Amino acid sequence: MTTKEQLIKEIDQAPDFLVEEVLNFLLFLKVRLKQKTSEATTPDTHTPLSNDSQTFLEAISQITAQVPQDDWKTLPGDLSKNLDHYLYGSPKTER
Repeated sequence: MTTKEQLIKEIDQAPDFLVEEVLNFLLFLKVRLKQKTSEATTPDTHTPLSNDSQTFLEAISQITAQVPQDDWKTLPGDLSKNLDHYLYGSPKTER
């Protein structure tokens, strides 16, 4: 059985919410591959992740620095705890 066939078999058996997550991840990977391919032919100096030696936390810091402070204030205080609620409408966790 090929990897593609095995993946299709697993997707057939997975619940819909998990299939959506897998699809989102696959689409994300395709975009990243396209970006890396275009960077190889014409480097983009505006891409914060173009430096391979950059750490994950440095990249996150660069991205978050681009968000205005007023926008940070609009985020709910329980966002990390109830992310699924805000993204998908699942019930809130009240811990």
